Amino acid sequence: MKAHSIILAAAAIIISGCTTTPKSGNAAVMNLFKQADADGNSQVSRREFTDLLIAEAFANYDKNKDGFVTLAEWTAGGGTRETFLAMGGRSGKLTLAQVQASKVAQNQMALPFDQADTTKSGYLTLEEFVAYRRKAAPYVR
Repeated sequence: MKAHSIILAAAAIIISGCTTTPKSGNAAVMNLFKQADADGNSQVSRREFTDLLIAEAFANYDKNKDGFVTLAEWTAGGGTRETFLAMGGRSGKLTLAQVQASKVAQNQMALPFDQADTTKSGYLTLEEFVAYRRKAAPYVR
């Protein structure tokens, strides 16, 4: 599986709890938005969204939950050695902070944001988030 496909699948998994419209007050949607909205301005920026996706993907790769993703965990999840090294894994493991600071990860995780930001405003509304979830739902395993 290519890294691009893994990223899209991770994005779909992260938002898989969002099955209702914004007016329903779905707690899962609101909690996820609150988590993503680091600055509390009721909008989710590209950086906030990609940081959330990276954190969720990191948690999925960190199988033993020790706070590190090893090369073995990374490749077992479908990642490549080259990408692991490009994100800073030369020591044989990655931290969440390393991955979130990595331009490789930020660039790869930007694709789901670009798909969700239908108004091209540079931030996501709850409506855009829910609409993206519906679009990504067929890719959720």
